[in-house]
Amino acid sequence: MTEVEGVAVAEAEVLKALEDPVVVDARDPSEVEGGKGGPPVTGSVNVPFNIDGAKQSERPTTLDEYRSKLEAAGCLPADKSKAVITHCGSGGRGGKACAVIAAMGYTNVHNGGSPDNIRAAAHRTAATGRARSRRLRVGFCEDVEGASRG
Repeated sequence: MTEVEGVAVAEAEVLKALEDPVVVDARDPSEVEGGKGGPPVTGSVNVPFNIDGAKQSERPTTLDEYRSKLEAAGCLPADKSKAVITHCGSGGRGGKACAVIAAMGYTNVHNGGSPDNIRAAAHRTAATGRARSRRLRVGFCEDVEGASRG
């Protein structure tokens, strides 16, 4: 069983520049409910990276296993150049989810780190790095069994 290598968290400027990205939340349902990394990004779909809630150190998820979960969720766009942001509570599993989606042929996929990090990136100005009032617009995924929308 080969462990999936993660992708680093993208820079705020990169995330902010994405137009109408699909957001995939790789946290376990209990982490979403507990607010690990912040409340869900509006319109995101929860496709947990872990298998049966087991930590990656105990039971690493393979590329094929997560690809199957994503395909079952049906949340990825048909257009493989459309922006996709993945995240978890801090970026580890979000980076692994990002790597799997890229391996599926998606060319504009980025690790957003956490929901709070994505929101902060959406509100930054390039010149000052300070917050501004702009809402991140995200794509909506269809509701499917085993996946939940934020």
